[in-house]
Amino acid sequence: MSEIAQLLATCDENFAATYDSVLSALKGVTASEAAFQHPCYAMVPADANMPPAGTILWQMAHLSVCKQTYAKILQESLGLQVPETIEPRKHTAAILLHELRIAHSRLRSTIAALRDEDLARELPESSGYPGRVDAFIRTINRHDSWHGGQIALARRLYKNPGVQKRPSLGGNA
Repeated sequence: MSEIAQLLATCDENFAATYDSVLSALKGVTASEAAFQHPCYAMVPADANMPPAGTILWQMAHLSVCKQTYAKILQESLGLQVPETIEPRKHTAAILLHELRIAHSRLRSTIAALRDEDLARELPESSGYPGRVDAFIRTINRHDSWHGGQIALARRLYKNPGVQKRPSLGGNA
């Protein structure tokens, strides 16, 4: 299996595997879950173009924007065609999910268009992500894992926003 094929497999798994992925964390998300903002995010300044911070809606919009940005960085640095960017908006979960799937598909297509020898190329410092292309793609893959976990946590907090105390174990535990 080529290195590109391995990176694509990881990309696919982090985004859409049956368990432990962005899409698995979003499966069955309700409108109220998606819009829920835990109090720890209440003081985070709002961005006029994005949903409220810490919400699943924000996670989805953020991932969509990042995937498009990552694809653009790779496309520009390797001389590939750059498609028009989908601007983030305050949308419903269904619309954001559709936009997220499009952004992921574009990023995946960009990675698939690379050759193994492209992976050793350095991205320009002007990209904001100096370093090798292969390391950049691994960072992209970790980013999906991070936000999949954030989405799963937001859903758990929505279902149980209070803090439950456990019985004391005694001592200084």
